[in-house]
Amino acid sequence: MSAPVSPGLRSGSLPLLVALMTLLAGLSLAGLAGVQTLAESWSGAARNATTIEIPSDTPQLADRTHTLIQTLTKTPDVTTVRELSTKEVQTLLAPWLGQVSESAGLPGLSLPVVLIVAHTGTPDLGTIVQGVLPEAVVEEDRRWGERLNGLGNSLIACAWLAVSLIAAIAVLSVGMTVRRSVMAQRKSVEIVHFLGAGDLTISSRIAGRAALLSLAGSLVGLLLLSPVITMLARKLTPFSHGAPAAASPASTWDALIATWWSTLHVLPRMLLEELGALPLIAAGLGWLTAQTVVLVWLRRLP
Repeated sequence: MSAPVSPGLRSGSLPLLVALMTLLAGLSLAGLAGVQTLAESWSGAARNATTIEIPSDTPQLADRTHTLIQTLTKTPDVTTVRELSTKEVQTLLAPWLGQVSESAGLPGLSLPVVLIVAHTGTPDLGTIVQGVLPEAVVEEDRRWGERLNGLGNSLIACAWLAVSLIAAIAVLSVGMTVRRSVMAQRKSVEIVHFLGAGDLTISSRIAGRAALLSLAGSLVGLLLLSPVITMLARKLTPFSHGAPAAASPASTWDALIATWWSTLHVLPRMLLEELGALPLIAAGLGWLTAQTVVLVWLRRLP
């Protein structure tokens, strides 16, 4: 019965539609995973660090800086106090000053002394620094961590909103495709229906076909998404502590397998679970949408 009743479901339009929707949903989830990883990395690095800048024209700079370092070292919850070298300060200021060669230096410009203070708690370092060296500028990096968390939460909400909109569009598109398919075979459906076939029997056959086509289209969408996922894994490798060591492949197939294996280890587990669930979600939405559309249409028959 499915051949004459629902020929439009075999035309390939439904799998193509679901493949594109899966691709869009996968891109949204991949971008979401990337944002979460970067936000967690930056927030974790900034949460327990403080940057102190001491102007170069500060009187008795060396002695007062040494005193400040000793005071900070004796402060509870402070683990390390590190003074950046001139080269490290130049690298830190490169986005504003540009790249400077070691031989030329920065003529006419004196670099500040920069201290990086690592701590385990939330000590009031601003008060301590101002008491020893009022000219110093204290930048609590945890403030940037809080801002990054806020930005990350906003982007996460936007990503989930995009996924929800994609799912809604997919449901509407599948419903329209199924309805056109049934309308194209209106006479055949009416004949079968009048001969005694129940509404649920007809709708289940069409819904099953829609679910299979949706599943196939979603798998194709994941296949199209694989290059993007591989690229994302490479970008996230520096932020992953559990990435396996790269081995020299013996052949092209070994290289391909090694790439996929490293991808599975680098990508967040939550992202892999979400991507793996996309075909099942697509099949479920296809079945439910087709079932509802066909049942509503059959109930309107005279």
